[in-house]
Amino acid sequence: MAAKICEGKTKKVFAAENDGSKVIIFFKDDITAFNGKRHDIIPEKGAISAYISSAIFKLLNENGVKTHFIEYIPPNKMLAWKLNMIPLEIVCRNIATGSLLKRLPMLKKGERLKKPIIEFFYKSDELGDPLLNECHLEYIVNREAIEEMKQITLKANEILKKFFEELGFTLVDFKLEFGTTMQGELMIGDELTCDTMRLWINGESFDKDIYRRGGSPEDVLKAYRKVYEAIKERIELK
Repeated sequence: MAAKICEGKTKKVFAAENDGSKVIIFFKDDITAFNGKRHDIIPEKGAISAYISSAIFKLLNENGVKTHFIEYIPPNKMLAWKLNMIPLEIVCRNIATGSLLKRLPMLKKGERLKKPIIEFFYKSDELGDPLLNECHLEYIVNREAIEEMKQITLKANEILKKFFEELGFTLVDFKLEFGTTMQGELMIGDELTCDTMRLWINGESFDKDIYRRGGSPEDVLKAYRKVYEAIKERIELK
């Protein structure tokens, strides 16, 4: 791999050799919670996350939702389009849980929402990823981009809900990040893994909530493997 462009808590991004429009994303075995206050290394996690993210992005690409995914590179890398990332996290919620219960206390945990709720957060560990309203958003991106991100997120939600339902999971919520290509095209970037989605079977978590609640690295790996194995049966990557 060529020069490292950046490194986050769970991934490293490298320039692709001889092509400035592409990057190689390396998935680390790290898991963190509470803005890095809890941190562990889980062997295999990087490989599992690389496969899950590649498979889900492939599914979205094939169903008309553009992502930065180009190719899976076994065991723990992904070739992707280089994006100028927008500093926002877009969360799509289908079921009431997590921080939404603090904002809408009239909801009960596990209650299915009347329609998906989309929330925007400013991506900043230092500030604690604050929730933004649409007036705030216009200082970051234009109105057209806001609406486009909403529509893409809702379309992705319909595809992913159906896919996971067929695998026996309930898609509770998930987080997306967006960026633009060198040509200015908006698309989904970053990752879609058990770190960035909530998946339930009869109310039991198969995602990073296990770790947030104090579960052991072994508990996390067992849950992530179950999701990985279910996805691999449906989407085989070469």
